[in-house]
Amino acid sequence: MPARTPGPIVAPEPLLTTLAEYRQLHLALADSEPGHAWLSALELPCELEIDVVARQEEALGASFSDLLLAVLACRVPHLADSYEMSIELGSLAAEARSLRCPPELLAVARDGECFYCVPRREHAWATTVITPWHPEDGASAARPLQRWLKEGPIDDLWQLLAELRAIDPGADEPLPPQARPDAAAGVCPRLVLAHGAVTAVRQVEHAKFGVGRVLRAIGDGDARKLDIDFGAAGVRTILARFVRELA
Repeated sequence: MPARTPGPIVAPEPLLTTLAEYRQLHLALADSEPGHAWLSALELPCELEIDVVARQEEALGASFSDLLLAVLACRVPHLADSYEMSIELGSLAAEARSLRCPPELLAVARDGECFYCVPRREHAWATTVITPWHPEDGASAARPLQRWLKEGPIDDLWQLLAELRAIDPGADEPLPPQARPDAAAGVCPRLVLAHGAVTAVRQVEHAKFGVGRVLRAIGDGDARKLDIDFGAAGVRTILARFVRELA
């Protein structure tokens, strides 16, 4: 299994843009269903705990690519609810295997009786492809992960929003301003240590790197160091005396 460290997950910008726009589409529900659970789910951080990833890889005999981890870390509500796609893959993978899904494939999502699979073992930098697999029809042609998102789940979300009357497909501008893709804030999916292991100091500020979250403390006294996640600036190990604790 690959050794993993805290910090941003390496993923190509086009995939991150697609994920940001995908998340943004959920905001079309704000006017028609302001209490929808998806809206609060969007407030969750785009992150995965390293020990959870390692546990899943060991249990499944798998190695996940950074592209797949980026998608899972972004916690897209529609993917989780409509495609059962989350880091907790055990039940989905077990069901696919019970239906004779090839062992080299790992089910990571499903739509009805169709499972969507990735290679069970990939290099971290692999260009992940999704292979549809059906118990009766077998495997279909594979597609790159980003293309699958656009041609499958995102298109499905558009249709769902239309059914919920959250958008008007026939209008010149079907999406409300807050849900338009060009309003999407960028995403920076990352790996973090278990939240239970984070020190009591949650946030600090550094003169160069700005505000960051403390992942762990090492040592004490003047030699005390902090592992700090500065988001896009990455994880840095800095002497505690060089940062200011924030309330």
